[in-house]
Amino acid sequence: MPRVVDHEERRWEIVYALWLVIAQHGIEGVSLRHVAAEAGVSMGRIQHYFGTKEALVLAGCTSLVQSAYGGYQETADAAPRERLLHVVSQQIPRDDAGRMGVSVWYAYVAKSINDSAVRQVLAEARRGAEEECVRLIRADRGAVGDGDGRSALEQARHLLALADGLTLRVLVGDLEPAEAVGMLEVEVGRL
Repeated sequence: MPRVVDHEERRWEIVYALWLVIAQHGIEGVSLRHVAAEAGVSMGRIQHYFGTKEALVLAGCTSLVQSAYGGYQETADAAPRERLLHVVSQQIPRDDAGRMGVSVWYAYVAKSINDSAVRQVLAEARRGAEEECVRLIRADRGAVGDGDGRSALEQARHLLALADGLTLRVLVGDLEPAEAVGMLEVEVGRL
């Protein structure tokens, strides 16, 4: 009887191994050999699923964005303000897994400078986050009024920029995660 192989699970295991390699060695340290060793599979298996190193790196970027979106989808039943806080605070690393995820994200940010495909994925993700923040701010305003007079777009950009800065401070150990999330809670509360 032939073995049943879950191809999506295999692809996910390889992408996760890619992220581990990126977290340890940066994107420049990625090779099919390193990823295969981390995943416990052959290089041929990686080539079967992804073809080239470049395709694997891009698939890892796309999967990282999809993973963050999946986490957001879990807040579907929450109030707009709670969902907004999730969008802007989910990047704050609260544990080792979060630190790894954010370090991989920033490796992709650096890669996007010279890689138009990665840049496009990241730009679309950021636009999507901004648009969702605007939508959530407007939904929340419908319940409580106009807030501080800034447009929803201005407020969304302010919150996302603040979250980016706080994330960097947490990554370098200058700020504790709880402090960063607390600052975002205060800002969201001011809307």
